[in-house]
Amino acid sequence: MAMHTRSVLEPFGWIFQMITGILLLGFVLFHLYITHLSSHEALSYEQVVLRLSDPTIKAFYWIFLIAVAFHAFNGLRAIILDTDFGGRNARAVNAITMLLFLAATAYGGLLLIAI
Repeated sequence: MAMHTRSVLEPFGWIFQMITGILLLGFVLFHLYITHLSSHEALSYEQVVLRLSDPTIKAFYWIFLIAVAFHAFNGLRAIILDTDFGGRNARAVNAITMLLFLAATAYGGLLLIAI
């Protein structure tokens, strides 16, 4: 039986993949603006720490992290499930990609809290 990415992602996974893809466009543009276009010193250690001490910026990066991690691991999940191996081991693939998503967001969140 031929698999297709839309059937692998299910309706909610597909919708969230598209939503996070659109959100990532805006997030990346904003990130590039505040880190590369706002000033020449925006990437200095002092400026990065100062910027991340703002709770609004920290919340932005937390949401950015969740969107990137979901988009990446849901896409990886769909790619693997499109293979014969993934089709036979769907529960394991779902569990592993969910654990990777949780680990990435937890680790990134801890880094954000540490600053």
